Amino acid sequence: MTRLFNAPRHLVFEAMTKPEHVRQWWGRLGEGYSVPVCEIDFRPGGAWRFVNRHPKGEAAFHGEYREITPPSRVVFTEIFEQFPDTVSVVTAELSEEGGKTRLTATVRYPSLEVRDMVIASGMAKGAGISYDRLEELVAELQRS
Repeated sequence: MTRLFNAPRHLVFEAMTKPEHVRQWWGRLGEGYSVPVCEIDFRPGGAWRFVNRHPKGEAAFHGEYREITPPSRVVFTEIFEQFPDTVSVVTAELSEEGGKTRLTATVRYPSLEVRDMVIASGMAKGAGISYDRLEELVAELQRS
């Protein structure tokens, strides 16, 4: 997935890695969505855990940071807690483009079957909406 944000890279990186910011955009797909748990131990080997509360219940995710190169790259594992044996690896790269930031997120799933299940779940649409919220957040952070 790629997305171009109208904000400097250091600000997008901060918004993606600090709990007080992540709570405002991650999984916030509309009315009735929140992130009541947002734990981040932001260091290689550190753990993270997010719980997304939504109108039909909750969905929890966790993982471990493998690589952190501020403000350009983060590699981490991601596990949807309903499927605890399915580990994906996410590589998020941020590059500067004329004062804007391009996020390229690559996800390696353990199999094509898992990838196809994730895509069928609507993940791409949800990620797009979350990135809309991230865009709003970085615009707000720039103003303050």
